[in-house]
Amino acid sequence: MVNSLFRVDIHHVRSAPVRHQVRHRSYQWFVDLDDLPRLPWPIRLLAQFRAEDHVGGGTSLRANIDAFLADSGIDLRGGAITMLTNARSLGYVFNPLTLYWCHDHDGTLRAVVAEVHNTYSERHRYLLQVDAAGRTEVEKRFYVSPFYPVDGYYQMSVPEPRERLSITVTLHRQGQPPFTASLRGTGRPVTTTAVLRAVAQRPFETWRVRALIQLHGIRLYLKGLRVADRPPAPNDPRTGSPCPLPSRAVRSEENQMSARHTPADRIAGIVHDVAGLQLPVRIRAWDGSEAGPAQTPVLVIRNRRALRRLLWSPNELGLARAYVTGDIDVDGDIVDGFREAWRAARRDSAQTISLGLSARLRAARSAASLGIIGLRPAAPRSEAKLAGRLHSRRRDREAISHHYDLSNEFYQLLLDDSMAYSSAYFSSPDQSLEPDQSLESAQRAKLDLICRKLDLKPGMRLLDVGCGWGSLILHAAENYGVRATGVTLSEQQRDFIAKRVAERGVAELVTVRLQDYREIPAGETFDAVSSIEMGEHVGQQNYGVYAATLHDHLLPTGRLLLQQMSRPAGTAPGGGAFIESYIAPDMHMRPLAETLGFLESAGLEIRDVEAMREHYVRTVAGWMDRFEQRYDDVVNLVGAEVARVWRLYLVGGALSFEEGRMGVDQILAVRASSEGASGMPADRPWAR
Repeated sequence: MVNSLFRVDIHHVRSAPVRHQVRHRSYQWFVDLDDLPRLPWPIRLLAQFRAEDHVGGGTSLRANIDAFLADSGIDLRGGAITMLTNARSLGYVFNPLTLYWCHDHDGTLRAVVAEVHNTYSERHRYLLQVDAAGRTEVEKRFYVSPFYPVDGYYQMSVPEPRERLSITVTLHRQGQPPFTASLRGTGRPVTTTAVLRAVAQRPFETWRVRALIQLHGIRLYLKGLRVADRPPAPNDPRTGSPCPLPSRAVRSEENQMSARHTPADRIAGIVHDVAGLQLPVRIRAWDGSEAGPAQTPVLVIRNRRALRRLLWSPNELGLARAYVTGDIDVDGDIVDGFREAWRAARRDSAQTISLGLSARLRAARSAASLGIIGLRPAAPRSEAKLAGRLHSRRRDREAISHHYDLSNEFYQLLLDDSMAYSSAYFSSPDQSLEPDQSLESAQRAKLDLICRKLDLKPGMRLLDVGCGWGSLILHAAENYGVRATGVTLSEQQRDFIAKRVAERGVAELVTVRLQDYREIPAGETFDAVSSIEMGEHVGQQNYGVYAATLHDHLLPTGRLLLQQMSRPAGTAPGGGAFIESYIAPDMHMRPLAETLGFLESAGLEIRDVEAMREHYVRTVAGWMDRFEQRYDDVVNLVGAEVARVWRLYLVGGALSFEEGRMGVDQILAVRASSEGASGMPADRPWAR
């Protein structure tokens, strides 16, 4: 019964020079190497079969065994190979003995391979030719127990399991009574229920097996047994055949060389071992040592706490926490540094760093050698801390306040005079064609484009949902003569708009409310409605209500202009851990098609969609220029930590739009009359 779980009893009996018995229960897997169990995610974390956990490593277990057999002139010609083993579970595996039954293409058993692992991380394979009952003898060639030298021979009984399992290995040494190890059990088919039951009954089982072996070794030592000398013959990594073992003097010299590896070298090793990446940029450790490619920006690791943050959060959140607190920095162009890191991640199919238990353990061992093991560092003060039900009105106010109430003075340092905090519209999104167009003129062009698409005329009423600092409602009132109403959840934005309205003398045309979009009075209607990069904040479950609200406040034949960011399907809708934790908590971006579906379900007719992704690349570049030119003022106003948060945000945003990981679109829709009239021309007059 291939692909089975066997509940097994393990029994070891040692007769001399002291009497000692070991008995415990466990479970093992009997699987076909060409048809390994495929468990659903995340159950597969409880059972994985990796070539790297066995002799030879390589690309597959099947290829490893075929190569080992080929060295002895055995070609199975595609025949089946079954394996009895422990699976990697919860990130770890230890296999004292793995058995492979190797069949010819016609089903004939050609050989059995016995793979032995000791607790010194050494491995060896024995090629066995067995009789019809699965019995054979083989000379001992591998150091297993520290209390036995490498001498004598094994008698093995290794019949291929069926419904029952019965394996016996007996060590014979001259003048000594035998040592016997046995494995007995019954199997059941692999199912999700069977796997969960086995793991629930014996969690961390291979850790337990290894611990039991070491515990019994301690007991034997206390009973008077002494450790036998280890022979100079470890494994060849692929074939398992003996090869010279370095002398103690040589090993000592190698250890000294390893100890001389700099912190930067060891950090590079961690990145390679646990993330599968070569360093995409150069790093400089706290002692001044460096590693990684030359002629790139340098990631400066200022202290061990930076790595402690990454050890606890081995992903973009840990990296962000280290950067915003100043534990790491960038020497050189930070945009180029992140661009190279992202390209390396895509090149190695590792867009995010995500570690399983085994990788965490490897990282922990390396971290210990660097002296960075410790308690989880406290999260930076600038990290968002929201409470309450997701997208409740109270929580939405807290989320908006976290981002937009940083201070009006801060946003005046970042934005142009219009205070438009959304993608501008450049005459050419390619900066090489229109290099001198200013951010200010591009924002005016965007505001004019919106007004033309909405076909605004004097005396019309405009509602702007999520009006920001009032750039659109002020522009529409002053240049198109409309009566504009803006709603916002930010008190600082409301106060800023009220001040500008008074300064510009447009109080009779512009009204601003501190109001949730769900609180706009029912029955209050407008000739046109706009919502500029606000829909990202309403959440997926509330987006239908948001779309219906925009529809209900439009008069028949009234137009809606929605400008909104999007994310490709399968990516983090909130923009990732950093943005969700520091910039825009609870934000939700979706593919464009999903947004159009919500709008149509609300009764709106889609009339035009214009992609503006490249325009946002230039917009963020303009904000970054202003930010860096005024960086000292930013620090004096909001502090170094928040300044670093925003530097990281702008850099990440620029690259996200540049590389197509985020988009932004203007969607023009209409609320048609009950007779189906849209009141819109067939052409696109706003584009002229």
